[in-house]
Amino acid sequence: MDSVVIKGLRFHAKHGCHKEERLTGGYFEADLEVFVDNSKAAQTDQICDAVDYVQVMEIAESIFEAPQNLIEGIAQSLGQKILTHFKSAHRVSVEIKKLAPPVRFQLEYVSVKTSVERTENN
Repeated sequence: MDSVVIKGLRFHAKHGCHKEERLTGGYFEADLEVFVDNSKAAQTDQICDAVDYVQVMEIAESIFEAPQNLIEGIAQSLGQKILTHFKSAHRVSVEIKKLAPPVRFQLEYVSVKTSVERTENN
């Protein structure tokens, strides 16, 4: 199985459960891997036969624009929306990182990882 990988896609967004997070926002990073058979795209050399990574990034941007409480929901929504948009995709792995979260501990980020697979319903 082939894949298209996007690492370190960064957005400023207003996700979080705390009032301050919704007011000032913070930085988030997405790592995505879209599993797909790339053989047709390799033969035709046409973007319409491939998972267009720019469209994947635009989908991510649309998800990040709508504030949510939890990064778990962001990860699930993003994976599902990519599968819905790209019928050739079989599975999407998503890691969402909340960079420098506003907590009293010193840390680089917190993250969630999920994998969304195509089913009969999507």
